[in-house]
Amino acid sequence: MWVDQKITLRSLSNAKLAFGRINNYKIDPNQELIAIGVTNTVGTVFSAYPATGSFSRSALKAKSGVRTPAAGILSGIIVIVSLYGLTPAFYWIPTAALSAVIIHAVIDLLTSPAQAYRFWCVSPFEFFIWAAAVIVTIFSTIENGIYVALSVSAALFIFKFAHPRGHFLGRVRVHSNSNPSDARDVFVPLSSNRVINPQIRVEPPSPGILVYRFEETFLYPNSTVLNSEIVDYVKATMRRGADLRLVPPSDRPWNDPGPRHGVQAEWEENQARPALRAIVLDFSTV
Repeated sequence: MWVDQKITLRSLSNAKLAFGRINNYKIDPNQELIAIGVTNTVGTVFSAYPATGSFSRSALKAKSGVRTPAAGILSGIIVIVSLYGLTPAFYWIPTAALSAVIIHAVIDLLTSPAQAYRFWCVSPFEFFIWAAAVIVTIFSTIENGIYVALSVSAALFIFKFAHPRGHFLGRVRVHSNSNPSDARDVFVPLSSNRVINPQIRVEPPSPGILVYRFEETFLYPNSTVLNSEIVDYVKATMRRGADLRLVPPSDRPWNDPGPRHGVQAEWEENQARPALRAIVLDFSTV
C-alpha cells in the first residue's frame, strides 16, 4: 500500500512538472511530496481524510487561467461552501456532465500522434515501453502501468549497462557562414550512425592513431566489452608487431596465429597497415 501511494505521489508530481512546462513556471517536486506528506501526518491527529494531488483540478485551473498558488484559497472556500450548502444540488448533476468537465480539462495532457512519432524517431524501443505503459494503464490500473514501465525500463538500463556504446571518431572541419576564417575541428563517429549527414566527409585521424569515445557509463562490469572492441579494431586495422613468419605454426597461439606460413600476400597486406602509435580515449560523455 505504501509503495502504491508513493508511486501515485510521484506521478502527481510529474503531472505538476508537465503543467509547469505548459505554463512556463518551475516547481520543486520534493517540496510537493513533503507538503502532501506533512499534510497527511498532521491530518491523522484530527481524523482527516487523506490528502493527495489531483490531475483534474490542476488541469481545470490551468484551463481557467490560474497563475498563482493563491487560487488554492478560493478553491478551499468553494469546497467548504459546496459541502455545507450545495451538496443536495450535486445529486441532480448527471455523471456524464461531470465526466465531460474532467475530460475537457485533461485533454491537453494526452500525447498527440505527432508527439508519439517523435518518440519513435528518438528511440523505437522506448516508444514500445511508453505504448505498453499506456495500454496497461487503460485496460488495468495506473499502478500496473507504472510497474510495467519501470520494470521494462530497468531491464533496458541493465542491458545498455552491460553492452555500452562507443564509436571510433574521425575529424570534420566546420566553419561559420558569417566568418569562414573561424574554423575548428569536430570529432564525429567514423561509421554512419543515422545522425551525421552522409554527404559530410569524415577524415580519419593520422595513421597509427585511434580516437575512441565512450557513450555510456564506464565501470568494471562493462570494461571487458569495451576493451575487446578496441583490441579487435586494432588487430583488424593496425600492423602486427611481431614477424610471425619466423615462428613455426606449431608455436603460434591458437587464438591469434597470424598470417599463414609461407603466404607472402598476407604479410605484405600486414606491412601496408600503419603501426599503432596512440589510442586516445574520449571520456567527455561519461
